[in-house]
Amino acid sequence: MADYGLIVFDASPLITLAKAGELDVLLRQPLPIIIPDAVYREAANPSYDDGVRIMEWIETNQSRVRTANTRAGLQQDILLKNGVRATDLGEAAAIEVTDRFLADNPDNRVALIYEDAGVRKRERDPRVDIFSTASFLHAMEGGGYVQSADQILEQASQAGRNVAEQKAMHTPEPGAGLLAQFRSARTGSTGLLDTTPNSLHKSPDDPSPTQGQTRGRSR
Repeated sequence: MADYGLIVFDASPLITLAKAGELDVLLRQPLPIIIPDAVYREAANPSYDDGVRIMEWIETNQSRVRTANTRAGLQQDILLKNGVRATDLGEAAAIEVTDRFLADNPDNRVALIYEDAGVRKRERDPRVDIFSTASFLHAMEGGGYVQSADQILEQASQAGRNVAEQKAMHTPEPGAGLLAQFRSARTGSTGLLDTTPNSLHKSPDDPSPTQGQTRGRSR
């Protein structure tokens, strides 16, 4: 069976799990977790309490959670340093990482975790599987990795996260394929996503708040 990579396609899944206090759910499955640099900066924004939690979680779990440097992330960094708000670059970085992974590993597959509903409408490589946060959590529940996906979503809701759209996007069918990849990884049939210098790199510098931002806000 081909190797499998797990890529966080946009910041929202991390924010939802941080709101729920359940970021460690991602660590209960055996696949390596890849976060594009621009997605990292959007998710780990220290202006927000959940952003600080995400930043600390990534730093604590660098053996399992890696960030990938991208051209889009470099562009984002330049804009932020010049006080310009960077929009839509997280998605561009995620596409770049996904394309690079598949080009470097043509026999492999990749799973994307997302909350942007537009992801479902885009044409994609047949080696790419997509999972909304809700679908991912329900797949984890089906495999016994979490007790209740709905409870995690409810915890996020109680913390101010709007999860109604997530629940609407949940489709159970893809979960079986993801669980099969988990089982294969547990038995050593799949390898880890390449994190050599020519592919994925260490975490970029910690994001800095833009001028006028203050820590402690909610989003």
